This record gives sequence, structure tokens and C-alpha cells, in this order.
Amino acid sequence: MAVARMLRVTVLGHTSALDEAVERMRRAGALDIETVAEGTAPAYASPDPAEVRRLEEYRADAVFIRDFLRRYHTSDQPFSSFISEKLHLSEDEFAALEVDTTLLHVYEQCQGVADSMAELRRERGRLQALAHELLAWEPLRLEIGRWVGTEHVALFTGVIPSPEGCATREMLREITPHVSVEELASVGGKTAWVVMAHRTVVDEVRAVLAGTDFADVKFPGLHDYPAEERAVALERIAEIDERLAVLDGQAQTLSEQYHDDAVALVEAIDADLEAVTVREHFGTTERAFVITGWVSAKRRGVLDEALEPLADTLDVSYEDPGPGDTPPVELENPRFLRPFEVLTDLYGRPRYDELDPTPLLAPFFWVFFGICIGDVGYGLMLIVASWLIKKKLDVAPGVKKLMDLFIVGGVGAMFAGVALGSYFAWDLELPPLLESLRLINPMEELPTFLVFSIALGVLQVLFGVLISAWNLARKGDWASAVFDQASTVVLFAAIAVAVLVPSLSTVAIVLGLGLTALGKSRAIDVALREVEAPAWDKGLGAAWLAVFVGWLLSLALGWSAPLGWMLLAITVAGMVVSKATRRVVAAMLGGAYAVYGLSSLIGDILSYTRLAALALSATLVGMVFNLLARLVGAGAGSMFDKGGGAIVGGVVIMVFAALIFVVGHVFNVVINLLSAFVHPARLQFVEFFGKFYEGGGRAYAPFAFRSKTLVLHADSARQEGAGT
Repeated sequence: MAVARMLRVTVLGHTSALDEAVERMRRAGALDIETVAEGTAPAYASPDPAEVRRLEEYRADAVFIRDFLRRYHTSDQPFSSFISEKLHLSEDEFAALEVDTTLLHVYEQCQGVADSMAELRRERGRLQALAHELLAWEPLRLEIGRWVGTEHVALFTGVIPSPEGCATREMLREITPHVSVEELASVGGKTAWVVMAHRTVVDEVRAVLAGTDFADVKFPGLHDYPAEERAVALERIAEIDERLAVLDGQAQTLSEQYHDDAVALVEAIDADLEAVTVREHFGTTERAFVITGWVSAKRRGVLDEALEPLADTLDVSYEDPGPGDTPPVELENPRFLRPFEVLTDLYGRPRYDELDPTPLLAPFFWVFFGICIGDVGYGLMLIVASWLIKKKLDVAPGVKKLMDLFIVGGVGAMFAGVALGSYFAWDLELPPLLESLRLINPMEELPTFLVFSIALGVLQVLFGVLISAWNLARKGDWASAVFDQASTVVLFAAIAVAVLVPSLSTVAIVLGLGLTALGKSRAIDVALREVEAPAWDKGLGAAWLAVFVGWLLSLALGWSAPLGWMLLAITVAGMVVSKATRRVVAAMLGGAYAVYGLSSLIGDILSYTRLAALALSATLVGMVFNLLARLVGAGAGSMFDKGGGAIVGGVVIMVFAALIFVVGHVFNVVINLLSAFVHPARLQFVEFFGKFYEGGGRAYAPFAFRSKTLVLHADSARQEGAGT
């Protein structure tokens, strides 16, 4: 239950073995490669530019094939709209893919189909626009080729907004009687006009039309009647649609034959490209190369076995991390704790020298999640749904781990449901056996439930403080562990004594505040070690502390307080003559302010009351759906009593009531699942991690084949799930 031990690896070898060494490292999938430090080798290795260019060109072609065929691919995977499809290949099938030959013969077919479709669609779009424009001109029985007028008559053909038609006609009549307007059909709020004017008044007519929204319309290249030209365009559109349907069929056929191989080919090219470009991290000389990185101690044997055939040309050395190293982080937890690694990864991996918080947060999150769901039926639904998603759907490993977390959380919800007496939010009297297992009824004992939530908050916050103290002590900083962290526990212990034993409340609170301030101030260190002063000066500082502690005890026990006057006198005198006393007094004031700062923990703890609120909201919403189902189903009894055809109506009502019950509770689970995950996670990240955890580590990512789509298997079996 810790961060896995890492070993620094240095591989030194002859350049003749470089290609094979890289391939064996990739197949082993154990070495997290890092860039060789400057000075380790004269220069960094450079990938072969020609090879990189070749692979990039192949990749561009393969990506085109994949993307083109993907548009015509239909996944047979359930819920494919929500779950990315996985492609399963055996390692032998993947190795058989050749990036310079496989599928690239399909490129010309895909390119030809894509180009033809693009050209036809452009033509179809142009013809559709033409047919739309010609629609308003269909009534005109004048060939388009003759829209040039005659020797004495000029023609203006165009469209004008329909509301402006009457006003424009009046303006034309006012300037000349030698003009005529033929109004055709209106389409889209614009009317087609043919304006005929005598050549002697062309300029006047043109000036009037220019002052309106009249827009000239010409159809260059067309000569027949508008109706005939439109019919030709529509006929050509129909031909294009038929041709596009044929091309769609060809693309569909190509997709059925080559889609999976195209996806695999892109992944294979990416893998080869990474194997070439990873050499930028290597050091090199004229005849040798050096590779450095990290390997998990438990996977050292895998790397050794992979490089064993090259033992004569490689020198492989291992060493533990040094003080300045930042190794990657791999988490090692028992199987039952691994689902909770989802939460750690959401926040960020710990640093290599830091605690793995997974086993520390797991019990708290499990309890909090269970309380938020808080129902036996809901927990069972969550377990079944998560198991089905994990086992029946081809989801990624990360999703599977999240489903494992929900399964574990569902078990916690069932335990919480038994303790709260909630079974599908049933608001009727429970059977005696189930009632005997109930520990608390949150609907009737809400204050107790809230106190319990607060107690959980106190427990986790103090646990975080203790972990911080242990972590500091582990690193050798005992002073911070005791004075900064353990003193906080003293204050909480004093508050607990004051609450549980009211007769000792004064003693507990006074001593708790005083001792906590004394610890936070580090006044003992200041008086005895940190001040550069003669022994008599340090003695005065120590005396002031002794008097302060005595005064504190007298104040707590209710004795007469002559020590208070003595403390005041020593304080005044010491502030004048003693540097140590001045430093100690200043430290104590700082400690008092630090105690005041602990009031923020009250807000942290009160945020745990939301656990009770979420549990109550889930129960209340479930009770509402139960009530609705009962109200609807109540009408079925009388219909069954009537007999005959009324029985059918009664059955329909019962089915409808059952649907309300089922759909309502499924909705309630889905809605509450989000809250049950987010708020407990927030409590871990803000209230708990903030006490001791920093994070910022880099995940262990060995050099290996990586893919979001392709899943490799050791044999030819196409098993479900995205394993590698």
C-alpha cells in the first residue's frame, strides 16, 4: 500500500544494436524513457529525417482512409453513441500490418470516390440554387437567350421585394408612359419582374430602378425557356442523386471491408513513428548510444528478459533514485483498494517521496458514498448496473476501474441503507427483522444524524492532522510534527472533554487553548535554542514560560491568580531587559493568532453535514415516487372489482404505476450518484488532502504501444474489454 519502488536504468550499447533494442524495449513495456542528461553523451540522437518523412506521408494517407471510411461505418457495439468502439487484434495480426503496403492500395479507391462525391455535390448545390432562382421565372414564355431586348425596346429582368412593387410601378409611370412591367411569380418574398422600356427612356427607367431594391437577374449560359431550363436542372439533380447513391454504396462496401484494418494501420504507423522519434531522448557518439529511464522494481525482470538476447552488445545498469531525482510514480495497492486509485488520480499522483493517499481516503470515501446513497435497493441497483457495464460493454480500463469503485460504493450504500432502514425509500412500517437492524431513523432523528455527520468530519480532519504529523516525523522534522500538528489534536481533545464532561469544561477549554497556543508558538524552542543570548537571558525567557504555564493552570483550576500579577511584572521587565523574553512573548502572540486561525476547521467540519442532507434528499425524492406510484395504482383495485373489460384498464393502470416506480427510482439513483461521488470526493480533496497531501507526481508511463482504439491480445481471441 505504497508508492512502488523505482530504479534508474542506464542502457549503453553499440549503435548496431539500437534498432533491435528499441523494439525490444517497446515490446517489454517496462522502461519509462527520459531524456539523457547533458554531458552524459556528446550529442543527442537524431531520428532519420527520411524515415520520419516516409512514415508521416504514410500516416497522412492512412488517416484519410480511416476518416473517410469511418463516415460510413456502423458499430454493432451496444450504446455505440456513448462508448467509443474498440478494435481487438492479436499481437500476430498487428505485427503483420506493414505500413508501406497494407491498405494503401485502397487509397486510390477512397480518393476517387471522395473526389467524385465532392464534385457531384458541388454541382448539385449549384443546380439546386439555379432551380430555386428559376422557380419565379417559370411563367415567363420567353427564351432566356432573348432577354436582350429589341432595336427599340430594352428589357430589365430582376427581382424586387414584394411590398415595394406598387410604389415602384407608380414611380415608373410618373417618369414616362413608355414603360411596361410584367410581374411573374413571387418566391421567398421577392417577385420576378420583366420591365420593358422604349430605348429613349432607358436611362430614366434605370435611374428609378437603381433607387429601389430591384436586383438584376441574368442566367448566363442558358438559352431555353425558364421552365424548360429548370426541368433540365431538376433532371440533372435526380441523376446526381442516383450517382451519389451508387457512390455511397461503394463507400459503404469499402468501409465494411477495410475500416477495421484502416484504424489498425493508423495505430501501427503511430507506433512506428514513436519508435523513431523517441530516439531524440537518447545520447549518442559515433559508435555508441546511451538510454536512461526508470523501471518499476517489480518489472525489472521483464526488461532484463527482453534485452537478454542483446547481452553481448548492451550494458544495462540499475541504481536507486538519488536526492535530486524525480522518478515517475506507480501505485501499489491490494486489489480491493485499486478502485479508489481513481480518486487519487483525479487529484494527482503523489510525489515519489510522498505517501500514497489511496488507502487513507478509501474507508472515508466508502462510508461517505454509502451515506449519500443510503438505500439498500439503490445500492443493489448500482452494483448490478456497474457490473453489467463492466462485463457486457467494451469499455476502457479507466471506465472499468470507475465501475469497480461504484460496485464497492454500492455495497457501502447497502450497509448504510440497512443502518438507516431505507429500502427503495419505503415510507411504510418495516418488518420486525429489518426494523431491528436499523440504527437510526434520519427522518425522525435528524439532529442525531447531523451530529453523526459532524463526528465523521472531526474524525477525518483529525486523522489528516495526525497523518501530517507522522509524515513530518518520518522526514525528521519532529518539531513541526509536535508543535504544529499534535497541538491541534490537543485542542480538539480539550473540546471533546468539555462537551462530554461539562464539570471539566472550564479546565479543558483553558488548558486546551493555552497548550495549543504554546505549541503553535514554538515558544520553548524560541526560549531555549533559537535566541542568540547569554545564559541568564535564556533563563529569563524560560522563567517567563514557567510563570505563564503556572498562571494558565491557576486560571483553569479557579485558584486565586497571584501568578497573573507575577506574569505581568516579568513580562514588563523582560520586555525591557531580555531579548529572549521579547522573542517568547512575540511567539506566544503568534501562537494565539494561530489558534484563532484554527477556526477555519469549524467550516471544514460543518461541510460534512451535507452528507446527511444528500442522504435525506435521496430518501425524500424516493418517497415522492413511491407516493405517486401508490396514488396511481390505487385506482386499479376498484376496476378489478368491476370485472369484465375493466380488468384490462386495471392492468394498464398497474403497469403505469410500476413504470412510475421503476423510472422514478432509476432517475433518483442517477441524479444522486453524481452528488454521492462529487461531494465525498470534494471532502477528500479539500478537507482531508489539504492537511497533509501535496501531489504533483508524474505517472509511470513505460515506452510501449499505446492506443485509445486498438486492443492487442496475446492470442487470436477477440475478448471483450480494452486490455493491452
